[in-house]
Amino acid sequence: MCVIVDANLGSAVFGVPTDADFIPVIRWLKERNGCIVYGGQLAKELRRIGAARIFLAALNQAGGARPLKDEEVCVETKRLRKTGQVVSDDPHGIALARLSGARTLCSRDKTLHADFKNKRLIDSPRGAIYQKPSHSKHLRHTRESCGR
Repeated sequence: MCVIVDANLGSAVFGVPTDADFIPVIRWLKERNGCIVYGGQLAKELRRIGAARIFLAALNQAGGARPLKDEEVCVETKRLRKTGQVVSDDPHGIALARLSGARTLCSRDKTLHADFKNKRLIDSPRGAIYQKPSHSKHLRHTRESCGR
């Protein structure tokens, strides 16, 4: 599945050195046909983190990133806010997952975790959370999600 990296982990994942918990994510993105999805508010947040901005630019050139149009993400984010079902302050992360098919989230935000695993918000397949190397099984592609 494509992965979404929350800005709260931008420095840990994309920094030099990468936090040990996220080395499998970096390896998957660089060496194993991995793919990261970003757009809308998340793209703005990640661009503020120098290491993330540089890493995403390299992934874009290598075909390992799927930037979604900011407007498209904003429209879905607004729609999600109106439902009242999103409890986190990151509805744009849920919007990205719904629009892209990405079903793996790297984040330490517990309320975003709850949203990401909420069957009413993300289903077919369900969302999964990556926080440490034992979660590496979530770093894969399925036809039902991202289509890679």
